[in-house]
Amino acid sequence: MGLHITARSISYSLLTACALVGIAGSSANAHDDDLRKVLDQKPPVFGEIWTQGMTVQRGGGFDSLNMTLLSHIPLNNFAPLARNGGNDCWGYVSPGGREYAIMGVEGGYGFVDITDPVNPVIVDAVGGPSSLWHDVKVVGQFAYGVSEGGSGIQVMNLSNIDSGSVNLVTNFTGGGYSTTHNIITNEDTGSLWISGANVGNGGLIHIDISNPASPVIDGGWTNMYVHDAQVATWTRPGIFQGREIAFLASGFSGGFSQTGLRIADVTDPNNPIDIKTVFYPNAGYSHQLWTSHDQKYLYLNDELDEGNGLVPSTTTRIFEISDLANAVFVGTFTTGSASVDHNLYTKGDLIFQANYRSGLRVFDAIDPTAPVEIAYFDTHPENDAASFNGAWSSYPYFPSGNIIISDIERGLFVVRLDATLPPIRATVESELPLSVDPAGGEVLTIKVLTRAGGTSISSAKLMLDTGTVFVAVDMAAGANETYSVAMPAIACDSVVAYYFAVETDAGFVGTLPINAPSEIFSTVVASSVTIAFSDNMETNTGWSVSGSATDGQWNRGNPAGDGDRGDPLVDADGSGQCYLTDNVAGNSDVDGGTTTLTSPALDASASGRAILTYNLWYSNSIGTNIDDTMAVEVSNNNGGSWVNVQSIGPGDPGSNGGWFEYSVDLSDLFATPSSQVRIRFSASDIGEGSVVEAGVDAVRIDVLECEDPATGCSAADLAEPFGQLNLQDVFAYLALFNNSDPSADLAAPFGQFNLQDVFAYLGEFNNGCP
Repeated sequence: MGLHITARSISYSLLTACALVGIAGSSANAHDDDLRKVLDQKPPVFGEIWTQGMTVQRGGGFDSLNMTLLSHIPLNNFAPLARNGGNDCWGYVSPGGREYAIMGVEGGYGFVDITDPVNPVIVDAVGGPSSLWHDVKVVGQFAYGVSEGGSGIQVMNLSNIDSGSVNLVTNFTGGGYSTTHNIITNEDTGSLWISGANVGNGGLIHIDISNPASPVIDGGWTNMYVHDAQVATWTRPGIFQGREIAFLASGFSGGFSQTGLRIADVTDPNNPIDIKTVFYPNAGYSHQLWTSHDQKYLYLNDELDEGNGLVPSTTTRIFEISDLANAVFVGTFTTGSASVDHNLYTKGDLIFQANYRSGLRVFDAIDPTAPVEIAYFDTHPENDAASFNGAWSSYPYFPSGNIIISDIERGLFVVRLDATLPPIRATVESELPLSVDPAGGEVLTIKVLTRAGGTSISSAKLMLDTGTVFVAVDMAAGANETYSVAMPAIACDSVVAYYFAVETDAGFVGTLPINAPSEIFSTVVASSVTIAFSDNMETNTGWSVSGSATDGQWNRGNPAGDGDRGDPLVDADGSGQCYLTDNVAGNSDVDGGTTTLTSPALDASASGRAILTYNLWYSNSIGTNIDDTMAVEVSNNNGGSWVNVQSIGPGDPGSNGGWFEYSVDLSDLFATPSSQVRIRFSASDIGEGSVVEAGVDAVRIDVLECEDPATGCSAADLAEPFGQLNLQDVFAYLALFNNSDPSADLAAPFGQFNLQDVFAYLGEFNNGCP
């Protein structure tokens, strides 16, 4: 018998949690994430079924971007099944074209007709073992469900679901088999597999369902424990084309030892062939994975890296798998949230990822190695901490385009994706410069990605603003969808804003950054950059702490918290230490006033433009009364007086945690930056009910210097090397002229750019050096 867990009966002691896991599954499939799910369990949130148009607010109660809530079915509506926790979900489309959500709950499965998504109807339910863990997939007109609570594979007949009936055909057990963590299908072949079971070393086990009412265990890949897997027919050219390939989130000792990605040929389940093993950095527990639609890449969720100090935020691994035998780890992507990534699926260029406390996140993977978040629906409004609550999974494959989300505490959500995918997306191909030479010449390169369908590019331009308006500079097409441009000559000691604009033949204009020109790149123009001060916080360089706070004062060290209260898991620059508000595990937030961290005196008096840069973490999004602010101030007279340079209030960018780098131009802030510059950071919790966490790291001062053209030979001496006239000066002038820069307007009629201006410059140039 499985263990029925209710909100009233749960003890949050370690002893009770271990007992629960021991009963819920055998030693072959009890893992640390199981224990943490039990420890993190919260009471379910009950309510009536909500649909669009109801006066009771529900849709507005969940934070979202480019997604619309169509209906919501809380867990209590699945009675009489045990209903204290939701888990997996899947979808089914009947021969009649009706769409059904299959919702796993603690006591089995609920079947919901969502053909009309704003009028969902629970048509039937099938009971199963009482467990926090259920998983379900569909092959043909049968649903197959498994659980860590026992009962083997539950075979459910969906042939009469349009008439409101789902029939439990059998609970398949035998040979000691009873518990399972996940069930997997290859929809191309209709094959069925289980993983994390109490047989076959917990590996990937093939289930023969040629007779759906009488499944049979039929071989498998049993080298080690498999937490989850995708089995797919390989479509790419080569020796594996047409073979059935398994991608395995796996490891020894229940998945913990040597956790990573394994790839195997399981076409013959009784003679599987190992193809490749790939590990990745900062691994905690290889949990779940899915390939891109073209089988070039694979995305993997690690369930135990967030919250354990291995990564600073939600981190999903990316593997290049087009050559299976040489598959390789190529990078990561993140939402920037602290939450744990759990289950993801791909559909075309989209990635749908259920990330526990930050809900469903949707990414555009037109650039498969750098997916961009375009939409989300947060089913857990309390916070985004790295805990095991909130969105368990999603199903994005309904013909209608509607999406379902299963939530552990809040049940089933039906949502719609409202984001429109652009036909192109530009990405940075070459690293953008932090500073550029006044003579120009730095080459900027972007790559333009196009979706399937034959989009053609008509132009790519650098949009450059040297202080007046954005001026277009044509970019040259290169190999592999790249476009490049050389930065023109620009007056030294200036800040240049720019972005890229790419236009298709159909007239669509895409920009980089995506939100340009409201969001732009910028760089400074300088002959040289000198680091006047740099502090990575690894030693005490003289910072001081003051303030009225009763708890949460600043201190220096390696981050000790687990992120569940908005505190950082790692420092900003990777050196290890940083300054944090009360750097301890657990309750470490600021209370009862303000705590201020003040730097030592910093020397910014060197000749040139002084730029002060700092990395800041600030979280003020947890609690019942979010009303505090973070202040950053700078002094030019050793603390005699202060100028506010940044204030972060409730809801402001940078107020939800995450490390962000900010810069202050001291030469603009003060007429003459001194050798007695100080910066201070004040985190406050004035009232009750808010949770304030802050961090500071990587503080530095850069001095940007310019070679003064006045030391050159004439007004025509516009480019380095100054002191001589050559073609670089002419090119520099022509760049200014072509960009309609006012400094190139040298002759009447002023206000126009014509040959008279060019002749005037050439006259000055021909005069030579005096």
